[in-house]
Amino acid sequence: MKKTICLILSLVLCIGLLAGCGGTKTETPAPAATEAPSAGGKGESALINTGGAITEGNQTEATPPPAEAEYYDELRMYIGDKVAVIDPMSANAGGTQLGIIDHLAYDSLVYYNINGNYDPCLALEWSTNDDATEWTYKLREGVKFHNGEPFTADDVVFTFETAMANPGCAPSSLWNTVDHVEANGDYEVTFYLKGGNVDFIYKTADPTAVIVNREAYESGDEHAGWIGTGPFKIVDMVPNDSITYEANEDYWGEKPLCKKFIQRYIAEETARNIMLENDELDFVNVSGQYIKQYSEDPRFVINSYVMNNLNFVGFNMSKPITGDINFRLACAYAMDREEILDIALDGYGQVAETGAYWGFKTAYKDYDIPAWEQDLDKAKEYLEKSVYNGETLTICALSMPQTSKAAQAVQNELGAIGIKCEIETFDSPGMTAATAWDANDKDLIVTSGALSPLGDSIRAMVTPNNNFNKAKYDNPEVMDLVNQAAATPDGPERQALYYKIQEIMHDELPYYPTFHMALYIAAQKGTGGTIFFPTNYHDYGLAYRLKNVD
Repeated sequence: MKKTICLILSLVLCIGLLAGCGGTKTETPAPAATEAPSAGGKGESALINTGGAITEGNQTEATPPPAEAEYYDELRMYIGDKVAVIDPMSANAGGTQLGIIDHLAYDSLVYYNINGNYDPCLALEWSTNDDATEWTYKLREGVKFHNGEPFTADDVVFTFETAMANPGCAPSSLWNTVDHVEANGDYEVTFYLKGGNVDFIYKTADPTAVIVNREAYESGDEHAGWIGTGPFKIVDMVPNDSITYEANEDYWGEKPLCKKFIQRYIAEETARNIMLENDELDFVNVSGQYIKQYSEDPRFVINSYVMNNLNFVGFNMSKPITGDINFRLACAYAMDREEILDIALDGYGQVAETGAYWGFKTAYKDYDIPAWEQDLDKAKEYLEKSVYNGETLTICALSMPQTSKAAQAVQNELGAIGIKCEIETFDSPGMTAATAWDANDKDLIVTSGALSPLGDSIRAMVTPNNNFNKAKYDNPEVMDLVNQAAATPDGPERQALYYKIQEIMHDELPYYPTFHMALYIAAQKGTGGTIFFPTNYHDYGLAYRLKNVD
């Protein structure tokens, strides 16, 4: 399998303190994700630790720093995409870096930890009724927002109502199965769902399901969206360039170990690598060609993880050509997943193991769903039967390096059977606008889908009028199965429902799965405390860099 997943984490590598939101931890286990195969076969894994050595297992827990350690006051990191807007209630704030920002500046009701369990955060306890249609959360008292306002149940209600009034913002896509939320006094709320969902707790534990402050928004504060309850306060932001945070000294949980945190977007990889080597950055994403260099350099450590998200080619199902199943099958047999991975990530990643649109470690993955293998003769046969007549189609791609390269690979592979395409690239806000449900001028979409460890995360990718549904896929049978699965307890019946969803989507082919990214973060020696999640929503809340490291 070429270099595929040769030195990468099967699910996630955790470097640093495995701390959640602080306070007493009452762990609630999440449904076990189906074991995904690595290069060594189903269930096997190969981890790269901070020294560059191979370690066996599912995750690595680093030793916390010494109690008397001295830390650098300021940490600087490269973020992998432009950030134009910071406001959890705005659809324009969506993007690949959203979860990283949210972990620093905000809190969710519950914390989904690295071990797949749920920890108390803004909520101390939670419970549901017999049919999982009502979820009640008892809230933590004494928490303050960054503007000094106390956190109460009213802020949870306000967050829900505001999110529902702003379709496309992150919490709205998580809570679109909720009918309404009621405050039961100052420190208890109940979410009333439209239908049963045994996994709803994850919807309140997602790092983007943050709680905002009613007072800040209603006061007209221009930076109301910056105000959360998290370990850091946002104090400055230059759109598409940088975000500056200061430690929240009044944080209710475990206090940050640095006083200032700066995130910067630097477009050129060479430039950011030079900044790392000149000690101007502490954390930098690096591509496959630099892994060996940094893993062998004693000044640095390498952190690695495989993303649960799935990179894909989406077909606009509402357009005549891409809506034609014969055309989609022609494309599927023209493309080569491994070639796309090699071009996009120098082979450092995991090809999509099946033909299902499913996360790398998402529960109830059906490994018997066949992937399409490149067959140019068969591709041409399907193309001949399709409505395609030589038109030039548009491939819409996220402007991140790996997705732009993947789009070029797709363009070349489709061109080999006579399909003409031109590529348009967009940053995250532009991509959201260009592929929104009511935008209909793009033919193919090359990007990735945000899939959680839970099977219900497929919901956003198949729900009509949802901007995450890049293929504009509308199948009432699939939606009915999604709703049935959400209300069905773990077991064979639930598995059968999720398997059926994958089977239908494979046959209808709104999405062609390509690969899961293996990403590498090079960091200065002495750094730690960061929790690297396969969703790419890393938690730097307790990140540190030790002084006087040998």
